[in-house]
Amino acid sequence: MAARRAALLKGAAAGGAVLVTALAIAAAAVGTTLAATGSSGCSASAQIDSQWGSGSSGGEIVTVTVANTVTTTGTKWTVGWTFDSGQRVVSAWNAGVSASGATATAVNAPYNGKLAPGASTTFGMQLAGTGTLSGFSCVNDAVGSSPTGMVSSTPVSGADVTVTQADSNKTITLLVGQTLGVSLNSTFHQPTASGSGLVQLSASGGTPTGQQMMALYRAETTGSVDLSSVGENPCVHDPTPCPSPSILWTLHVSIVTSLPTGGQTVTVGTADNLSTVSLHVGDTLVVSLNATYDPPKLSVNGVLTSGTVTGGYPTTQPLNAQYVATAAGQVDVSTATDAPCFHQPTPCPSPAIPWKVHVTVSS
Repeated sequence: MAARRAALLKGAAAGGAVLVTALAIAAAAVGTTLAATGSSGCSASAQIDSQWGSGSSGGEIVTVTVANTVTTTGTKWTVGWTFDSGQRVVSAWNAGVSASGATATAVNAPYNGKLAPGASTTFGMQLAGTGTLSGFSCVNDAVGSSPTGMVSSTPVSGADVTVTQADSNKTITLLVGQTLGVSLNSTFHQPTASGSGLVQLSASGGTPTGQQMMALYRAETTGSVDLSSVGENPCVHDPTPCPSPSILWTLHVSIVTSLPTGGQTVTVGTADNLSTVSLHVGDTLVVSLNATYDPPKLSVNGVLTSGTVTGGYPTTQPLNAQYVATAAGQVDVSTATDAPCFHQPTPCPSPAIPWKVHVTVSS
């Protein structure tokens, strides 16, 4: 799902030179735009669109604009910053956003990373808590290194596709530019990769830290990659031998520049809630809902591959999410309505309205 995505850029291939200048968002009134423009090839500005409450009980909507100011085309960008005490990301759109403690990063979505000379793009965030965002830095595909100190530990919240232990031995398809989050329990080692096309952006936790193992990757070029990890059964440290001292986890990743097309396009909307949709590999599924809905989530990976996702809460624009059927199987596509009051201490006057369709894909 490409409206909300997360990342750091590390070891990227050389490309068009675009370096975003430092940016700081200070606590300010609604509508205030704070910008930093330099000679390093790009300008960035942030605007507080709306704000409510104060401190940790408040929140705000922020839009960040990134513009290419040089004569060459850039293909990727990654922005990092530090939260004020008590602030956190509730949701994000048009970029993948992840956070570890007070440090956060945003990486372009698959559809807005490429910026021609003079072009610009935006991404937005809903934040819990008000305050000052500071320490902004950015890196692009030409620079090829991560902003200092940024280590993402929450790929689940922002990656285009997230896999868990339940996805072992599965095959997933990524488009070039999409991100992959791996979330395994604390007994697993960080994954190793064999093949080409996938670049690790961040990693945290896993044995022996005692923390949940998280890793984030970006599909850089077409190719095929196998990710593998080993989980140590806690009984391996007991005096008596383990019946199964280790747990093997593998994932096959196929990276392509375009998804198979030529099939039918099926569009579903509010009236299709709880219905069943039948597709063939190569068909396109379009989810069209009003602006109050969050971008949809997939119950399993590998059956549908996310294309473009635009609009939805809190953009005030209609939600349009496109998926291509890439493998035979079954998957639920689900979402729910959202509102600012759902993120407040006091209950909303009306609960969220869930929406779901069951999709069956045949070859």
